[in-house]
Amino acid sequence: MFVRKSKNHKGRIYLSIVQGYRDDLGKSKQRTIEKLGYLDELEKLYDDPIAHFGAIAKKRTEEEKEPDLLISLSDKLLPQKENRKNLGYAVLQRIYNELAIGEFFKGKQRKMEGDFNLNAIFKLLVYSRILKPASKQATFNAKDSFFESFNFSLKDIYSD
Repeated sequence: MFVRKSKNHKGRIYLSIVQGYRDDLGKSKQRTIEKLGYLDELEKLYDDPIAHFGAIAKKRTEEEKEPDLLISLSDKLLPQKENRKNLGYAVLQRIYNELAIGEFFKGKQRKMEGDFNLNAIFKLLVYSRILKPASKQATFNAKDSFFESFNFSLKDIYSD
């Protein structure tokens, strides 16, 4: 992500946070993530608005990068059921990320009170409902079957 500076017909500079991506055909595209406002108005609030929002865009880019899951194929799982993990959600995770659903929930989370992770809750519910439909409680009880760690309580699921 980066800060785009656009000039309007009156010569005023408008700032927005933009994300670059490639479409299905491999063409480079850009989408506006957040509209920030006119530079002259933002200079009243920040010493250097371009640097300020550039740092925010860089931070969002880093947050967006999810660590790759490393799985050793030579490791053997013990026969106990609690050691088994569901790898079937990898395709769903890719679709989820390409649709930028996580970004949507991060934006919603900023406007909400509470210390639970709305994006993580939604991920668990979506993955589970597609792979093995069950109630919210049964889904919560099976959350350890995924490689991701979902750190929230059952109460957090019901309060969304």
